[in-house]
Amino acid sequence: LLTALNTLVVVDQVTPLPLVLARAAIDAAKEQEQKDKDKAQVLLQTARKQLERSKELGYAGRDPEYAVLDSDISNLEKQLKGNGDASSVFAKLENRLSAFLGKQQSERVRR
Repeated sequence: LLTALNTLVVVDQVTPLPLVLARAAIDAAKEQEQKDKDKAQVLLQTARKQLERSKELGYAGRDPEYAVLDSDISNLEKQLKGNGDASSVFAKLENRLSAFLGKQQSERVRR
C-alpha cells in the first residue's frame, strides 16, 4: 500500500477563467444576434475585455493568437452593425477561442 501511495501523481489542470468568461460572452452575443444587436455588441466588448484580462494575467500573454482573436471580434462587431448574417463569423470566433482555450489548458498541465 505504501508503494502505491508513493507512486500517485497529482495533476492540476488550470482553466484560465477570463478565457472561459470570454467564451460565455461570445455565446451570449450569438444568442442576442437576432434579438438585440446592441446587447450583442456590449457582450462582444465584454469578451474583448476578458481576453485582455487573460493576457495581462499572464496566460500566454505574448501569444499572437490574442491579436487574431481581437481582430475576429472587431470583424464580428462590423458584421453586427450591418444587416448581414454573422453566424459564420461567430462560428469561426468560437472555434478559434475554443482551440486557444484548449491549448492554454494543455500547456498548463505539462508545466
